Amino acid sequence: MTISLKDQKAVTVEETLLTLVQLEQKIRGAKNLQEWQFICLNDTQLLVPFQQSVLWMFGSKKVEGASGLVDVDSNAPFCSWLNRVLSGIAKTEKADRIHAIEVADLSPEDAKQGSEYFSTRFIWLPIKSAKGDLIGALLLSRSTPLNLRDKKLLGFLLEAYGHAWIGLTGAKKPKGQRKKSALWWLLGLLATIGVLSLPVQQSVIAPADIVPQQPSVLRAPIEGVISELLVKPNEQVKQGQLVAKLDAQALTQELESAHQTYVVTGAELRMAQQQSFIDEQRKATLAILEGKLLQAKSDMNYLQDQLRRTEFRAPHSGVAIFDDAGDWLGKPMTLGEPLMTIANPDEIELEVRLPLEDVIGITAGSSVKYFLDSNPSAPIKAQVRSIDYQARPTQDGQYALHLTAVFVNDNATLRLGKKGLAKLYGEQTSLFYYVFRKPLTKLRIWLSW
Repeated sequence: MTISLKDQKAVTVEETLLTLVQLEQKIRGAKNLQEWQFICLNDTQLLVPFQQSVLWMFGSKKVEGASGLVDVDSNAPFCSWLNRVLSGIAKTEKADRIHAIEVADLSPEDAKQGSEYFSTRFIWLPIKSAKGDLIGALLLSRSTPLNLRDKKLLGFLLEAYGHAWIGLTGAKKPKGQRKKSALWWLLGLLATIGVLSLPVQQSVIAPADIVPQQPSVLRAPIEGVISELLVKPNEQVKQGQLVAKLDAQALTQELESAHQTYVVTGAELRMAQQQSFIDEQRKATLAILEGKLLQAKSDMNYLQDQLRRTEFRAPHSGVAIFDDAGDWLGKPMTLGEPLMTIANPDEIELEVRLPLEDVIGITAGSSVKYFLDSNPSAPIKAQVRSIDYQARPTQDGQYALHLTAVFVNDNATLRLGKKGLAKLYGEQTSLFYYVFRKPLTKLRIWLSW
């Protein structure tokens, strides 16, 4: 039985594919780089015949091995020439693909020296990583060029060579690539340090309200019950205007009683003075009656003064600021309890409540930008006037420093009671401290610095 030419070609293809699979299995099973290098230089001939092979690595820019040699001398003329030529080829666009390099196409000096080592050409076989980075090149000295089938087969084999090299080197990049990557990391680190060292102005945001500059708080001068409120909340008042009254019925009765005592004592004193001209004993009672009369007059003056205290009058013109009148009528007032505030609506300032954890280096004269809740897109400029030395509790149970600020320019849209947020600007600092100020504070507390 005879085998046809077609069957002979099929057998050849099967054998070639089997050789390729065996080489891939062998290279992936290499235990170290020496074994990997030996397979690349010698066993590649099982797939593609050649006269000589050389392994050149991109990272070191040197010849690492040659077929039939245990070791190579990097200072030998052949290695020096080949390192120079291949370093130049690695910089060209052809370095990423399989191609033939004709010795005659080199420079005259390189061609003359290369003719001593290669007959006419050598084949460049690039070994690359999975990302396409050049690891090295396997050079084959052949008298005939590679055909398309050989190039395809070598392409698969070179992928296996690159994958095996990555596995043996711990997935490290070639030395040249590692240096380039380290350089980029260093440049990135220096750029980050430079950016974080940029000077910026510290700032913090805190809630703020518009309050009167010099408000007058009307407090209860005596204990009593609110009987009348003669103004409405936020109503304009004039200086000396009566705005509220305490129940004065008990004081009025005491004043009438004191007045009756004063009248009776005065009549008794006059009678005693007349009788003293006839009866010498009546003269002794004159001093007692005069003392009673002075006491009665003093009681009357005191009660009249207390009656005047039951009236709340505006100390100056302004706006009466207090809660709903219904909350005050009939309410008992203790001595010193505030009833309302009289404030000039044209004399206003900004009160800022700065939480203790947000305190930065702010001094009198520091800049402030105030953002109204009703119009946050138009900040209003102000300057810090004073800062409390002692924190006070806020409505949410936290402690905050109270700051007062004055507006730089007059603004007709501002009115008492408006709320918003104030951005306070402090001293110059680095961008690093500006960003990491709070984490560093927490870390310092945690480490008990």
